[in-house]
Amino acid sequence: MLKGKKYAGQFFGRLLVFFLASVYLVYGGVAVLAAEESAPAVINDVSGIGAGFSSILYDSSKGLPTSEANDIIQTDDGFIWIGSYSGLIRYDGTEFYRFDASTGVASVVSLFADSRQRIWVGTNDGGVACYENDNFTFYTKADGLKASSIRSIQEDNEGNIIIATTLGMAYVDPEGKLHAIDDSRINAEYVCELRKGPDGIIYGETLAGDFFSFDKLKIKTFIKGNDLGFGAINCISPDKDKPGYIYLGTEDNKVLHGKLSDKFTDVTTHIATGHDCINAVVPIDNSVWVCTDNGIGFFDETDHYIPLRNIPMNNSIDNMIRDYEGNLWFVSSRQGVMKIAVNQFSDISLIAGLPSMVVNSTCKRGEDLYLGTDKGLTVLDSQYHVKETELSELLEGVRIRSIKSDSKGNLWFSTFSEFCLVLLRPDDTYEIFNEESGLSSPRIRNTEELSDGSIAVGTSGGVNIIKDGKVVRVYDGKFGLKNTEILSIAQGKDGTLYFGSDGDGIYVVKGDSLSRLGVENGLHSEVVMRIKYDEYRDLFWLVTSNSIAYMQDEEITTVDHFPYPNNFDIFFDKNGGIWVLASNGIYIVNGDDMVKNDHIAYTFYDTMGGLPTITTANSRNEITEDGNLYISGTTGVASININEVRSLDHKIKLSVPFVNVDGDMIPVEEDGTVNIPAKSKRVSIDGYVLTYSLTNPIVRYSLEGFDNDVVESTKEEMETAVYTNLPGGEYTYHLAVIDTLTGDESDSITIRILKNKMLTEYPLFWVFLALLFTLFVVLLLLLFFRHRTKKLKEQALANRRLVNQLSKTFGKVIDLKDSYTNGHSARVAKYTRLIAKEMGYSQEEVDRIYNIALLHDVGKIGIPDSILNKPGKLDDDEFHEIQTHAAKGFELLSDFKDLEPELAYGAGYHHEKYDGSGYPRGLKGDEIPEVAQIIAVADTFDAMYSTRPYRKQMPLEKVISEIERVAGTQLSPKPVEAFIRVYKAGAIEEVAKTTA
Repeated sequence: MLKGKKYAGQFFGRLLVFFLASVYLVYGGVAVLAAEESAPAVINDVSGIGAGFSSILYDSSKGLPTSEANDIIQTDDGFIWIGSYSGLIRYDGTEFYRFDASTGVASVVSLFADSRQRIWVGTNDGGVACYENDNFTFYTKADGLKASSIRSIQEDNEGNIIIATTLGMAYVDPEGKLHAIDDSRINAEYVCELRKGPDGIIYGETLAGDFFSFDKLKIKTFIKGNDLGFGAINCISPDKDKPGYIYLGTEDNKVLHGKLSDKFTDVTTHIATGHDCINAVVPIDNSVWVCTDNGIGFFDETDHYIPLRNIPMNNSIDNMIRDYEGNLWFVSSRQGVMKIAVNQFSDISLIAGLPSMVVNSTCKRGEDLYLGTDKGLTVLDSQYHVKETELSELLEGVRIRSIKSDSKGNLWFSTFSEFCLVLLRPDDTYEIFNEESGLSSPRIRNTEELSDGSIAVGTSGGVNIIKDGKVVRVYDGKFGLKNTEILSIAQGKDGTLYFGSDGDGIYVVKGDSLSRLGVENGLHSEVVMRIKYDEYRDLFWLVTSNSIAYMQDEEITTVDHFPYPNNFDIFFDKNGGIWVLASNGIYIVNGDDMVKNDHIAYTFYDTMGGLPTITTANSRNEITEDGNLYISGTTGVASININEVRSLDHKIKLSVPFVNVDGDMIPVEEDGTVNIPAKSKRVSIDGYVLTYSLTNPIVRYSLEGFDNDVVESTKEEMETAVYTNLPGGEYTYHLAVIDTLTGDESDSITIRILKNKMLTEYPLFWVFLALLFTLFVVLLLLLFFRHRTKKLKEQALANRRLVNQLSKTFGKVIDLKDSYTNGHSARVAKYTRLIAKEMGYSQEEVDRIYNIALLHDVGKIGIPDSILNKPGKLDDDEFHEIQTHAAKGFELLSDFKDLEPELAYGAGYHHEKYDGSGYPRGLKGDEIPEVAQIIAVADTFDAMYSTRPYRKQMPLEKVISEIERVAGTQLSPKPVEAFIRVYKAGAIEEVAKTTA
């Protein structure tokens, strides 16, 4: 590393050092860094910094709202902030959010997070803005800035925010007041960069190439860069481990390291070979990173400059950071943002420079890695260089299905070719076994060494046993195998042989006896691709074409709760985990949970999670004694040590910065509480799971005190939690990351939501209201009886007539009502009126439709009470009788067609369905009168949003979702659309409340 730098020792630093500190990274013996010419030769990978990293570019085509970025920071809560000419952007690991231009923030060129975690935003032409609690405070020329273009921002030890502009410097004191910094040496200077050292001194650099130190709001040392003789100075950075020492980057390719006091002394010069115009120098632990106009590199601890190769960002790289998980981020004013993320998988094909190809088998022998493909054999040496051998030449163009080693150091190559089975001895001599040698078929699938040292060979014609170089036993159709296509072979501790067939289950061979295990014995599929012994649990695992099962004492149990059916291979780590290689990625599960055959928590890796390639179907995958798994993939080969994988869940930061209350963002207080007004209707909570690694953790969240529903999903699928009409009181929002192997919470946060109560939510209010109402009723009754006594005689005859008429009328009304649908017709009529009005009907038409809707269930007058009021489920005959009420209602009201032609339509057709599946006539589409279409929507809503004997009232949001779902099938789309608009305006809920 550059002179004076020492190893910091932090965890993530050590992780980086493991990959970056030396020129050679030993992971299976491969070097993976591109070094300068004087360093040892090495091989590139996708990131240039080790097989355990992957690079991802974000631009306008890949999620970022722009294709350029000027600066990047991370705040303590875990959010990534990006400054671009298109504005301020926040990233949570899933979504990029750009702050709207209406905030006043645009054309961002610099960012800074102060000790209070306020974000300071330097713009190109609008001054500086401070973002706190979702509000921006601006400082512009009108407030005293000499220039509106802000190039850099820092904070001194006293809490002053130091601002570098294109015309001198200024600062904002802790009380928020702006002051100019008056120094003739920088008043007219374009100050480009400010960086704070470990001793609190701030170092700066100007466009003219001068640099200075700044402390106690004063310039301490000012040096003309041109006087140094190193060329124009382009950037500055303090040495974090040596107070008083700084790095300077030049406009060509030099990095200077020296002490800045009265002069710049003790200078050493290092060359960023191959790169031009150094824009940023960033020390990270024992490396010094360099961002330039044409690439990225770093000086390692031996002072070698190592440029990154084969990365997607290579132009105008202006700055970089390392996030809290150890990922590296770079910004380019032309290409956007690039992340180099920790990846637990190694892309061996990429390191070796292999073309994309299907790999059927992997096998290690010594330091060499053998790859069997559809087109022959590829051998890689300890440095993952392609190694030509006599056997690779022999097998060129041959489809190799399996490569397997035995205890004597031999390799067995199973092929679909004239070479059949090839034995490669430790001395590199080989021998070919074919049909002339006694093999049952030229199609060899696999081999397995047996306890006596013999080799069992699985072929398309059965199983052959080779011992001492000869075929000594054949298990084929003559022996009793009905299906001779053998996909897997295993041997029990007692010598029993198990053959997994391609469609007839498992053949069990004990001496000369043969038996079979199939679906009748517990298999879900009789295509058995793997039979593997698990020494940790003393049983065999069976991978079939549609399930995973295990076999103990020849008793088979299929795992019902494994999350995926199309699996290929299975391995066991030393921590009790089981690795299942599947057609969509790799599942890691707890082996004991698999045996329990209950809920199975799992970790999943796919290509989005860093897996370089997906496992080839029915491939053979090598695992070494120390746990290195070499994955045969559809595009190449990858590796991972399954014994050393560590979950990153414990590192994940969780955040709930705001709660959205009726569209207003209310910040969460430092103590984790949020107070919301009593009149609040809609509360939305966005819980952020801030991880930038190649993982998609399982998260769980709930609102305790409101309901018992707990939502569990992946981070990428996590949705906003929305709650409406919360009663006044205290609630707890709980957000947690789940350990995928144990199912326990690995980390969590909670916020308290305190909603003030409305007057109507206090019991005393209702007591007072009840007393007041009682007094009112008593007074009303007294007045009524006085009036009635006075008018009794003169109204006696009229009252008797009125009572008779009312009795008849209300008798009909009561007969028309179900005992459990009290108020139904009135509510349906009111909903209908709202929909009709939204659809543009005139007031006269709306009133007419309202009256029609009032009588929509008039036909129920002809339905027996025993059916109408039956508390349980109706039988078929009773249900058919209920359906006749529509036709009866139509018939009853048809006599009034002269007064109102459409009066009968509501009663007769409100159960017709848009797709023609309704009754009584099976009308569809526009055949159904529009008034009946409208009533059908209102009737459907009230039916679901009311309590019935056979079910309770459904939740409002579920009712609305169901209505939207059946639009175009059961209900007509046009009135549904009008209904949804009315609902969103709040009118539907209002009617439901007032008529409940």
